[in-house]
Amino acid sequence: MASLSSSLSSPSPSFSSSSSSYSSSFSQSSFSDLPVMSLRKKIIEKIQENRVTLIVGETGCGKSSQIPQFLLEENMSPILCTLPRRFAVVAVAKMVAKARNCALGEEVGYHIGHSRHFSAGSKIVFKTAGVLLDELQEKGLNALKYKVIILDEVHERSVESDLVLVCVKQFLLKNNDLRVVLMSATFDISRYKEYFRDIGRGERVEVLPIPSSNQRIVFQRNVLYLEQIAESLGISSELMNSKYSHGLDLSKAYIKPELHKLIHDLVLNIHENEPDIEKSILVFLPTYYSLEQQWRLLKPLESTFKLHILHRSIDTEQALMAMRIWKSHRKVILATNIAESSVTIPKVAFVIDSCRSLQVYWDKSRKKESTELVWVSKSQAEQRRGRTGRTCDGKVYRLVTRSFFSNLKDHESPTILKLSLRIQVLSICCARSKAINDPKILLQKALDPPDPRVVEDALNLLVQMHALEKTPQRGRFEPTFYGRLIASFSLSFDTSILVLKFGDIGMLREGILLGIMMDTQPLPIIHPFGEDELFAKYVGCFYGDRTILTGRKEIEFMGNFCAFEFWQHIFKDKYRLEHLKQVLKTDNKYPAIQLMHKLEEDWCSFHNISQSSLYQVSEIYDDILNSVHCFRPKFLSSFRSLPPYYDPYEFKHTCQFKSESNAVIDVVTSDEEGLELSNETKKCVAVPYVTLNHFHSNDVAKMFAAIIKETRAQYTEDASSHQLEDFDVNGKSSPCVYFIQGSCNRGSKCSFSHSFQAKKPQCKFFFSLQGCRNGESCLFSHDMDRSAVSISPNVCLPEDNDVDAASLLNLFPKSTNRSILILDDTDLHFSSRLACNYPPSKMISTTCLSESTVTEPSLTGARILWGLNHPYQTIIAKSGQTLIPWNEVQCVLWFPCLDSYGENLDGQKRVLQNFFEYLSIRILADDLHEVQVIITMNNIRFSQLQVERLGRDCFFILTESFAFDETSFGALYDGVSPRRPMLISRPVSYVFSLHPPTEKLFGDYAATFKNYLLKIQNN
Repeated sequence: MASLSSSLSSPSPSFSSSSSSYSSSFSQSSFSDLPVMSLRKKIIEKIQENRVTLIVGETGCGKSSQIPQFLLEENMSPILCTLPRRFAVVAVAKMVAKARNCALGEEVGYHIGHSRHFSAGSKIVFKTAGVLLDELQEKGLNALKYKVIILDEVHERSVESDLVLVCVKQFLLKNNDLRVVLMSATFDISRYKEYFRDIGRGERVEVLPIPSSNQRIVFQRNVLYLEQIAESLGISSELMNSKYSHGLDLSKAYIKPELHKLIHDLVLNIHENEPDIEKSILVFLPTYYSLEQQWRLLKPLESTFKLHILHRSIDTEQALMAMRIWKSHRKVILATNIAESSVTIPKVAFVIDSCRSLQVYWDKSRKKESTELVWVSKSQAEQRRGRTGRTCDGKVYRLVTRSFFSNLKDHESPTILKLSLRIQVLSICCARSKAINDPKILLQKALDPPDPRVVEDALNLLVQMHALEKTPQRGRFEPTFYGRLIASFSLSFDTSILVLKFGDIGMLREGILLGIMMDTQPLPIIHPFGEDELFAKYVGCFYGDRTILTGRKEIEFMGNFCAFEFWQHIFKDKYRLEHLKQVLKTDNKYPAIQLMHKLEEDWCSFHNISQSSLYQVSEIYDDILNSVHCFRPKFLSSFRSLPPYYDPYEFKHTCQFKSESNAVIDVVTSDEEGLELSNETKKCVAVPYVTLNHFHSNDVAKMFAAIIKETRAQYTEDASSHQLEDFDVNGKSSPCVYFIQGSCNRGSKCSFSHSFQAKKPQCKFFFSLQGCRNGESCLFSHDMDRSAVSISPNVCLPEDNDVDAASLLNLFPKSTNRSILILDDTDLHFSSRLACNYPPSKMISTTCLSESTVTEPSLTGARILWGLNHPYQTIIAKSGQTLIPWNEVQCVLWFPCLDSYGENLDGQKRVLQNFFEYLSIRILADDLHEVQVIITMNNIRFSQLQVERLGRDCFFILTESFAFDETSFGALYDGVSPRRPMLISRPVSYVFSLHPPTEKLFGDYAATFKNYLLKIQNN
């Protein structure tokens, strides 16, 4: 692949004033010298002639960046390219967009996680394998509406990559027009060729090697092992053997402290002997901890080196800073295998390879996925070698002996062989296409099929948890409602279960947020690299309790939960108020987005939280919440109250800024005046930002601890059999640890039990997110005391089909001087039916029709306001006056009719957004806080239009929802066909109430809205 373009190395304003300087990467003209360019015609011909083409090319030959462009120029678009890592997807997409002189998201786009930067007209789209797998399972063959599918870096054997491969193969058998290209520098060609040999009679799988003969661009790469490294550092062979090479064991890949010191010395040696300071050093280490250890050794040398970290917990945009070429400092990049393939980092001349990697596996004793250090394969080492010699000559230092390296595996073991496959099996069962929805069949067709017993265990566990059920007729495993709901979440298996357990106790929104914190990197609270104590201090500013939650991770997740709520209640609410103030201003309807974005960025920095991470959490939150609205589990209609985290709005925070330069304290409120202090480096020192009684954080933490405990206990073997027989017959509850080990010398004087039937104290580690490392040998109990947990054991069930007219009627006012307001009931269809169940004299209806158009006897006594266009004329004013007697209104009903917008979702959203904006202004200006708003619409449309978020952005909080009784109140002509099995599609009434912030926080904003309305009515 060619080098990244200068777009990734152009300076940003924050760097232009720095004392350090840097330059861009090599010129675009060098693309023409790439080895792949000479094979352009042949590559196109082979892909056109064959349905499957294997392309093998040296790292740096240009295949990842140029081949998609070859195909585009031959009108073989649209083209889908998958890469294994998010960092690579973004970097390559940016580079290709720059090369084609187009804005990212137009002709060239990408999709990683919930970040979508492409359009319907995009010709080349880069995605992670995980994103494509989700689309294949949801859309089947329709997910492959591309002319060419390029699966790049297929040597990386993640479980997502292997499942994409097997799914694509199944669909190749159904679509003769589809072209698939597999690319890598180091994959086992014969295995992949054999794997695709049965796609069709007489078809061949073409193998196309890209020669690396053009020495103008493929530079020299010299590989050195410990023997040569010792010589260059002046270390005797005896010392090298005793400190570094002695004890190298293929079964143990741990890192000794001496290895970090060796890397440190090697970096200094390279720097002293290489005069070109632009030539940078890339160090491969296996874990975050090892990156930290190395960073601490090199940090004192920051005047000489510019240190960059590449790890999945680092924000993508921040990681892309590693692409810059510094002229004043030598760049040193500390990276895990995130930098192993696909991406060219300009001017990397030296690679130091620890030859270790981190491997994920299912730990049966701890009942969770764990990690272990392993030696890399030769294939991985070759990929790492390929990170240099791309834009300049390079050297590779492998921190093992040559003889030891020769004994490493040729290729890494597939991840699919190491996991429990629970969520993968469930997702396969939920796939729409029958070609890929039988896990027993599909997984046995994988390139490396997992042990059938592992698949069987996963199926049995899912049946036990009621996520699957076995059909007696066909013997197939079908997902239950509970299983499909779990699979619809973009979260891990255990986290999805946690979210639904929170839903069962009426705390769905808190559960979603905590679940996202558990599965997302990077988190909102900034974690300065290598500064664990400082990070703990940041967390403590948002959540400081250490008594409810025992695990470090749980405390961090709660801290991030509180940080998100802090951002919502302080900054976002301020933004929402400012937005509402601008809505009625004709000269400037919306606030300057760029200015507000900058103010928000500064505000987040003041409080040590990441703006991009907060937005990522928000996107995932809305996605999961919308999925819940589509499925409508029973708990949605079971809880009818305000979400627990609303106090309501008694929370208050006044920023106290401390300048790092002059240490002067400025006290300001959290308004625009305070936010405008962004040009100075300041931090808010009014800590803690969130106290223990805010956002019901203690209640949430208690439920969080209980649910984690409950979830962990589900994986203990035969948990239900551990009853009272575990108690000591002598009445002593805790066993003597030394007696169990056979070493207690206190005999009868021992205050602990010497009975093997004694009830062991609970292991606090087993019931934390980390789990217990000791497994069955642990001296403490891994059984759960069910009496200590009040979580319902029932699985999540769908909403009942029953409808009850009383659910709606009970919300209507009983007082004779209060009314309901039905907005925009065009033909009075709903008003006439409501009049049969509620006194017409207490009804006010608006319609855009003229008075003579509709006559309905049942509406005798009702007040009909004719000729009003909704929502502006109904809610704000008409002809200088307000016709609606708002002081009488206690309940507002709206049945949105969005037919005129067709499939234009943006237009439909604008109508709903305007409704919430205008009604919020009206209620705030007229002090109508008791008014309830009931919107009745199809639940899937409600989800598609993200109506709950639109309401929340105007301070309307969804408090309850229930099925709408069409028999009593009239049919809702808004049917939406569900696209997935077990989705509920029905009319639902959603009840909102307005909960704005108090005046203590943002001043008398209601008076501002009142003045706006008076000006409009007086015009």
